[in-house]
Amino acid sequence: MNIRRFVKDKARKAHQDTILAEDFLPAGLSAPFKGAYGYLENRSSMEGHSHPAVEIYVVMKGRGKVTVGEESAEVEAGEVVEIPANAYHTMTCSDGGPLLWAALWWPQ
Repeated sequence: MNIRRFVKDKARKAHQDTILAEDFLPAGLSAPFKGAYGYLENRSSMEGHSHPAVEIYVVMKGRGKVTVGEESAEVEAGEVVEIPANAYHTMTCSDGGPLLWAALWWPQ
């Protein structure tokens, strides 16, 4: 059994240093997708970006706002967001945080 947990002190800065991220798939696992935790606090926002991979966010803790293309919505723990390939997207922490999500994507 392998159990992983997000550890803020072990996370790295990502997306132009706007979030903390940490890979969560076990080393050596041959999966058709990649995955990482995303973490925000203190009403901060992730750098908006797009990429050619379909992505899924599973909100694990906290509340925030997600923007995908021209649409924005409030999200909270337990919700799942589908992000189409090449769609601009970002996350914002709605309160003091933390906002923690798992991101899964399928490289093209």
